[in-house]
Amino acid sequence: MRGLIVASFILVLYCLSIKAQRPDCRRIRENCRSCTNRLVDPINNLDFINRDCREKIGDRWFWRDVRRCDMQIVACENHNIKMDCENVARITGMRRRRRID
Repeated sequence: MRGLIVASFILVLYCLSIKAQRPDCRRIRENCRSCTNRLVDPINNLDFINRDCREKIGDRWFWRDVRRCDMQIVACENHNIKMDCENVARITGMRRRRRID
């Protein structure tokens, strides 16, 4: 009986420790947005990513510039998805171009 209680306690601690390791995307969003609203700093712009993605998928998506804060939030909330230009465009709600055949 005592062994069952100890095993149950260890299982509960294990489950809580796994949950505690998940990133808190809501907190990242709040901190990031308030900070970038105060600071108009070119470092927050991801010119190289925006330029590269616009070139790569510009024929399929209307690419709009994303900032460092946006990318951190997208990566946090979608940690199980490959962060390529196509997925970022889809996740951030960019408009798809119509195909003309």
